[in-house]
Amino acid sequence: MSKSDIIATYYTNAKELIKQKNPKAARAYVLQILNAAVKTYNSATSILIKAKTAAFLDRWILVSKDLYAKGITEYVLECFDLSSTLKAQPNKEKRASIPKKENNNINDSIDFQGLIEETSKSQGWCAELFEKYRSAVVQLTIQTSSKDTTGTGFIISTNGYLLTNDHIIFDEETGSYYKKIKMSFAKSKKNYAVDVLFSDKKTDIALCKFKPEEVEQFSVIKIISDYEKVLQGADCLVIGNAFAMGLAPFTGVVRFTKNDDNDLVYTAPSNPGDSGGPVLNRFGECIGINKSKIVSVNGVVADGYANATSAEKINEILNKWTKSNNIEL
Repeated sequence: MSKSDIIATYYTNAKELIKQKNPKAARAYVLQILNAAVKTYNSATSILIKAKTAAFLDRWILVSKDLYAKGITEYVLECFDLSSTLKAQPNKEKRASIPKKENNNINDSIDFQGLIEETSKSQGWCAELFEKYRSAVVQLTIQTSSKDTTGTGFIISTNGYLLTNDHIIFDEETGSYYKKIKMSFAKSKKNYAVDVLFSDKKTDIALCKFKPEEVEQFSVIKIISDYEKVLQGADCLVIGNAFAMGLAPFTGVVRFTKNDDNDLVYTAPSNPGDSGGPVLNRFGECIGINKSKIVSVNGVVADGYANATSAEKINEILNKWTKSNNIEL
């Protein structure tokens, strides 16, 4: 059996198991696909083939991670060309029989080299995450008689709750919170009113509310539940509104999951206006809220040191606010 036929079998079996809503068994075949791709990468003599195979690996590693951590997600369905026929399901294990190769429909087969060609068209996980979650991130604008303040926030609930930094929505001159805060989405000139519900200066977190019924369409960013899973060196994507120029992504890696202040520290060219934006992992989960950057240390100019309130602190504060005020996010 050729490598192409072997890959086709793995792919078809995985696709069938996804149809049967069995992510655990499907992932076993995805891992086989990845093993074959690694062999192709290691044996490639052409830089072009290596680059294409690397892009292929990048995509299907995310599929494997989704199947393991989340189950059958929209991303998984899209990669198996099933998004139009199935809905994403929670991770529920079910027994399933694997179809024999001779019973597979030829239309379900897959050409390994063809997949490499197709996935090489991807512009990377950062671009894909930004496209997926840009409708969950908002530009915040506060207009006063003396100045205009801008920042970033992100939606965490379909009920209209969003998070941002305390320092964005607090007026230092008057010692009170701004009353007129507007939010807008990327590529939209329409503004929506935002109310501040609770804020914590120590962690620099503010919970705000908008009327979800007024917004035609938006998405939600989930906060990672187990912050201990975040590792040093992990990739991260931040979405911000630097200099009020519009929402845009920028990337980095985690330097420290906890510094002396229990903040997440990561490499990123953070600028004014980016504050309040989500720091996402490769799964699109929030691991922190971007809030500041270190400019210098002991008189020495620092480079690539941005700070975020960690998801651990976010969850702690949100839990306190929701319980004491009987709020359901």
